[in-house]
Amino acid sequence: MPLAPVLYSKPAKSPNALLTHLRKKGLGTRKQTKASLNALEFIGYYRLLIYMRPLQDAQKKFHPHVQFDDVLKLYDFDRRLRLVFLDAVDRIEVAFRAAITNTLALDKTCGPHFYLESVNFNNSQAQRDFLRQVLGLREKDNASLSHYYANYNTPALPPVWAVVEAMTIGQISRLFTDLHLDHRKAIATKFGYDESILVTWLKSLTLLRNVCAHHGRLWNASITASAPKYAKSINAEFPPHVDRGRMFARAVVVQALLAQIDPTSDWKDRFKALMATLPVATFAKANLTTSVLGLVPGWETRPFWT
Repeated sequence: MPLAPVLYSKPAKSPNALLTHLRKKGLGTRKQTKASLNALEFIGYYRLLIYMRPLQDAQKKFHPHVQFDDVLKLYDFDRRLRLVFLDAVDRIEVAFRAAITNTLALDKTCGPHFYLESVNFNNSQAQRDFLRQVLGLREKDNASLSHYYANYNTPALPPVWAVVEAMTIGQISRLFTDLHLDHRKAIATKFGYDESILVTWLKSLTLLRNVCAHHGRLWNASITASAPKYAKSINAEFPPHVDRGRMFARAVVVQALLAQIDPTSDWKDRFKALMATLPVATFAKANLTTSVLGLVPGWETRPFWT
């Protein structure tokens, strides 16, 4: 049976009205009315709401002593956390583009247009799906693709190095997953982990990138879809009790890959420095622990992170 219509009748409220509403729920402002109104004006109540919920009880009343500044500290921490991850995923995405190109385009049995042969994929359907993606990329305003189509017509499609430059990390992840097992193994050697592990890691980082790029909540989120698999060599960083859907599991994946891509990378230091700014005083007001991030006690002193 069709559902009966349910009318949404909540009126829009001004920043002043919203601040009054929050104060009635017990949120303190410590005379920071101007800063609070500015946040409601330029960040928005609805976006800040997801950072308020952990600071409220079951009746949506704020825990004692919670200030508007506590909400902003969580919001700012999460914003900086997304930026740190975006920087890392950007490097990893570029590395996989290069690894696919360098491994297969230089292979005498594959070549720059290896994707025109279904034998290089898990099956013919996977190859057809990829060809449709390549054709769709033509609509993109990409300099490499435009140059090829403007100057060449044989083969009808560009070489792989031009194609992957126009692809998203999600498309790169799908391509890697759909390649023939032998090709995945060859590419995986550049990263030092089994291809089956890398398949899950790329899927996991694709979802992470999308959460970050679209300003999703990261600090207190459990991203259960596409959780990364364990790698035997770094099992110690994934204790059985740790929620692999939490942020820290993805941080381990990022650091594991960056250590292979660029051993001089300072990403782990920047990540640790950010974790040191975790607003623990705000956590305490809501009886939260670092488990909401999936952090393992003493993680920062382990050899993996030093």
